[in-house]
Amino acid sequence: MQSSVVIDLLNQFQFPDYRVRPPKSEQWLNDPHTFTAEDAARYKASGITVFCLGTGADTYDDAMKFMAQWNGFLAVQSDTFMRIDRAGDIARAKAERKIGVAITTQVSGHFRTPADVDTFYGLGQRLSQLTYNFNNKIGSGFLEQRDGGLSVFGLSIMQRMEKVGMAVDVSHCGDQTTLDALDAATRPVVFSHANARALLPGHLRCKTDEAITKMAKTGGVMGVNFIRFMVRDREPVTIEHALDHVDYIAKLVGIDHVGIGSDL
Repeated sequence: MQSSVVIDLLNQFQFPDYRVRPPKSEQWLNDPHTFTAEDAARYKASGITVFCLGTGADTYDDAMKFMAQWNGFLAVQSDTFMRIDRAGDIARAKAERKIGVAITTQVSGHFRTPADVDTFYGLGQRLSQLTYNFNNKIGSGFLEQRDGGLSVFGLSIMQRMEKVGMAVDVSHCGDQTTLDALDAATRPVVFSHANARALLPGHLRCKTDEAITKMAKTGGVMGVNFIRFMVRDREPVTIEHALDHVDYIAKLVGIDHVGIGSDL
């Protein structure tokens, strides 16, 4: 962990802990000066080089606030953090002993038109998950009763994302929406946090072999998720069971297509 470049493709950064009010995650974004040296030491000790964020907003206005808060936090805490805008920034963060933060979202409802993709790319967003759990104008989430697949509007959003260089993430998408996006892809598609359905049959948040294979053919990568119910369907759940997913995916499509998306 200390010598490697470590990227967590989906990390909540700091879950709200309501034993502290307001929770630190809110304090830091509303007043970045409340982030202390002790707080910074925790992140530096983690061994993680780059955190890809695990939140986001489903409306344009809320997404603007999200971007403003994170850009403000990273600007004030620039001695500790670095915004990741391009691939070269990852190695630079490691060399400068800084923590990289990639501004990424778990939903794309803030894109009202393809032009909004350009706007948010300019503000620093580098990955967007097409849907969260339910339907939006782009496609269907995995909890919907009927998966209508990638919409015409969704295809236009995805194409603009590929054009500007924003990664397409389909982790929470339903099966048909996932496959439609993979079939339409001209650049790598990401499963930032998803596991292998072959190890949890019937679990719709996990991806089928067909989807994993198509993802790999795009040149994409899949982050293995550490949330217990997505790792194993019974207790105990250990790191060995999480590594079973790493092994399975690596054997199916090769180690270049498997990473970590802890969701923790």
